[in-house]
Amino acid sequence: MGSPDGEPKRYKDEGPVHSVTIDHGFWMDRYEMTQERFTALMGNNPSSTQYTTDLPVNRVTWEEAREFCKRLTELDTARNTLPLGYQYRLPTEAEWEYACRAGTNSAYSYGDKTSQLSQHGWWAENSRGQIEQVGGLTPNPWGFYDIHGNVFEWCLDTYRAYPGGTAYSDSGTMKIFRGGAYYCPSSILRSACRAEPQKPDYRWVLGGFRVVIAPPHGEAED
Repeated sequence: MGSPDGEPKRYKDEGPVHSVTIDHGFWMDRYEMTQERFTALMGNNPSSTQYTTDLPVNRVTWEEAREFCKRLTELDTARNTLPLGYQYRLPTEAEWEYACRAGTNSAYSYGDKTSQLSQHGWWAENSRGQIEQVGGLTPNPWGFYDIHGNVFEWCLDTYRAYPGGTAYSDSGTMKIFRGGAYYCPSSILRSACRAEPQKPDYRWVLGGFRVVIAPPHGEAED
């Protein structure tokens, strides 16, 4: 997890590179959460665009994303369709980076060359300055679409420095966005980039999320 010192345009909070053990299996949604799915469960659409079914929901706070996961867990628990001991929640940073990298150690899940980025993610050079529908580009090697770009994705855990590293905030109150967005330069879309620690009630035109099915995590109750 993290980026090596020699990775171009890396940020200081991405290191040092270190090993993380994820001691459970989990499923991650192949798509970012859409306006259609969010509105159907939450009854509102906070997005900056006109309601569009297959666009990622944006302007979602971390708290709203967590509430969505809570409601979806309750719904599927009542249907008896969740594996025992599992729930819907936001991914931890480790889960997110593991899924994003898909077994790679390059800057992006497909390699290091930014010349190929537009095939895999919506960013400043190919997005026309707007959010794009989910699933329109090539997924990463494990089948996750838009894991680079389109909208930032909230992670569950609190923003902290990696062991032996440094962070831009030590308040203990910030959550993390990952993945970059349609408005961003290529450096923000890298697999290791921890861009934009923000407060849980932060509402941002670039901010969305995707969910995992995983065992409960302590920070879900923060």
